[in-house]
Amino acid sequence: MGVLQFAEERGVDPEPWLSGTGLTLGQLDLLETRLSYRQVSTFLHRALRALPAGPLGLRVGARDVLMSWGLLGVAVRSCGSVGEAFGVGLRFHRATGTLLDYAMEPGPDEFALRIDERTPDPEILPFLCEETSVSIVSLLRLSLDNQVTPTRIEFAYPRPEYADAYSRFFRCAVHFGTSVTRMYFATELLDRRIPTANPGQLDLALEAARQLADPGNRHADIVVAVEGVLRENLRHPVTMTLVAGRLMISERTLQRRLTEAGQKFGEIRDRVRLQRAATLLRESKLPIGTIAAEVGYSDSREFRRAYQRWTGRTPSTERALAGVAAAARS
Repeated sequence: MGVLQFAEERGVDPEPWLSGTGLTLGQLDLLETRLSYRQVSTFLHRALRALPAGPLGLRVGARDVLMSWGLLGVAVRSCGSVGEAFGVGLRFHRATGTLLDYAMEPGPDEFALRIDERTPDPEILPFLCEETSVSIVSLLRLSLDNQVTPTRIEFAYPRPEYADAYSRFFRCAVHFGTSVTRMYFATELLDRRIPTANPGQLDLALEAARQLADPGNRHADIVVAVEGVLRENLRHPVTMTLVAGRLMISERTLQRRLTEAGQKFGEIRDRVRLQRAATLLRESKLPIGTIAAEVGYSDSREFRRAYQRWTGRTPSTERALAGVAAAARS
């Protein structure tokens, strides 16, 4: 997360920002870590109060654009046109973990990208709007050319003291205190072709983004928190007692909340093991025995049986299929 990098550069310890969320800094580096709305919101509130006032969202949004967009960034840059890219972004924006929602408002000469809070929160709204608007423009400039700019932008919060930084980056008229946040662009931009268009890569990226953005895959905060503790301790046996202690609640409360969420501790543990194992099989060259140990199995044969029970495939088959897919992308 860009906020963590910003804190590190200024010598600020971000560990306290995660207290009580069930997360650690190490978990944020794992590709398969999923964050709930509450976890991200809590983290941002604490970060914004601890860091110096200023255009933090502008700075975060402008750095490591492809990293922050992830799979959705790959999909957008693989589209044939800007219009198609906006459509993909609107359909799968939740794959980036954003706390905002978006809608297109067409017009004859310019169109607007409307940006709405999912939950009203004036304290973090400026950061969220700064980060998303800068990252959108940065991705457009990276995909097309550095001269791309909105025709105007309206932000639904008061003018900040550092408003001049907005004008320097966006290079267009910027207004504050409006009822809704909107970014306006010339309608002709939608027809521009994207030089990095790649239909095959687009299909693969969209399938992956679809799995991340599917609301059916979303879990209650308590489930996300339990997954986080498990991911950090996968190499060792993790009991419900240990997880409850890490989350600062009683084991009885944890059991009750998991039941209310329709989840069982053992099923969550298996799901987390599968996610980590699949990632390592597809994206690393570690021996299968080492991967087994990474997800808590001392016996690689037991791991093979478990993986086949979870997926219907052996670990070796999973790795081979990943190699075929990688060769096809190349």
